[in-house]
Amino acid sequence: MTDSVMRRARFLVVEALYESETSNHDPETAYNRRVEDESEEDPALAAPGPSGFGRGALRGVLKRIPELDEYIQNAATQYPVDTMAVVDRNILRLAIWELLTDDAAPAGAVVNEAVELAHRYGGESTPGFVNGVLRTVSERIRAARAASRAPQGALVASPEEN
Repeated sequence: MTDSVMRRARFLVVEALYESETSNHDPETAYNRRVEDESEEDPALAAPGPSGFGRGALRGVLKRIPELDEYIQNAATQYPVDTMAVVDRNILRLAIWELLTDDAAPAGAVVNEAVELAHRYGGESTPGFVNGVLRTVSERIRAARAASRAPQGALVASPEEN
């Protein structure tokens, strides 16, 4: 099975985040170089949709690292974010950014994409770890969104009233 062009764009985002964090290279330069290299074999990666998504995701993750890391830490309390494997941390950051910014994307699909990234780049235990953290985070995000949509001071009918 071949990976979708959007999945491959996510691969490039994770690779650029990893390179930036481990080598202090500019993340956007790293991403653009990867898109250019990969698009020689697959021009679809350079199309506005995938490359734009990747660039936006990269910028979005970089802008919100403290917030994303807080979500990670609250869901994985036994594992300080700064001691996690760099690749694991960046897979989680990307997925949580997607969960927070794309209401249309089903949480299960975002989690599945992150687990695929974990299979490709992480260690043996990474897919299960990523899945568990993201399930917890997605439930918390869903609950927070539901609470923010509920009218303030609204009365909920008791079961006897229904």
